[in-house]
Amino acid sequence: MVNSMVDRATTDMLIGPDWAMNIEICDMLNHDPGQAKDVVKGIKKRIGSKNPKVQLLALTLLETVIKNCGDIVHMHVAEKDVLHEMVKIVKKKPDFHVREKILILIDTWQEAFGGPRARYPQYYAAYQDLLRAGAVFPQRSERAAPVFTPPQTQPLTSYPQNLRNPDNQLETAESSADSEFPTLSLTEIQNARGIMDVLAEMLSAIEPANKEGLRQEVVVDLVEQCRTYKQRVVHLVNSTS
Repeated sequence: MVNSMVDRATTDMLIGPDWAMNIEICDMLNHDPGQAKDVVKGIKKRIGSKNPKVQLLALTLLETVIKNCGDIVHMHVAEKDVLHEMVKIVKKKPDFHVREKILILIDTWQEAFGGPRARYPQYYAAYQDLLRAGAVFPQRSERAAPVFTPPQTQPLTSYPQNLRNPDNQLETAESSADSEFPTLSLTEIQNARGIMDVLAEMLSAIEPANKEGLRQEVVVDLVEQCRTYKQRVVHLVNSTS
């Protein structure tokens, strides 16, 4: 099942990332971290494909699970020679877009994981290996999303449309507005940021002229979730000002 999900997320029949499948894989890993080893193994195999489209889709999936699925994925990527495979591909002078994607990921990760004395120095070692090979890393985007988002307490694909918290609802009729927009907990704020980052990644991958891409069910769902959180934040600001 795991391998088939990775294959479906990276098939060359896709015209772009299948974000619904990518998010489904993230949800599965957050629910059952024991699947991480097989998912990472499957992604590594697809990164080694001779088809640049498959490679790019696999790199996007890898980026997504590293961002959203926590330490167990970071460990398997570091210890299962995925980084070595990526370095090897760059040295072979692959497709330009594949090369750029790998360089961006390695550069981002080596900084995020804290250098040679970090828990997983393999990320920094991969970066140094590429530097020694003469690789020129692309300039970083100032507006790049954070590398990691907090672990999801609910599946990314199934946040309720009405995010009321019964524990925070007041019993009086005068408190109806506060019941509709309960105080945001730290966990909910973190989850909102995670949803926003995933949506931003999806939108950046959609061609501007592709209006159908904007109508994907998962995109519409994430937009609605962001809108709900926005309403709650506005209410919170107004009620405390």
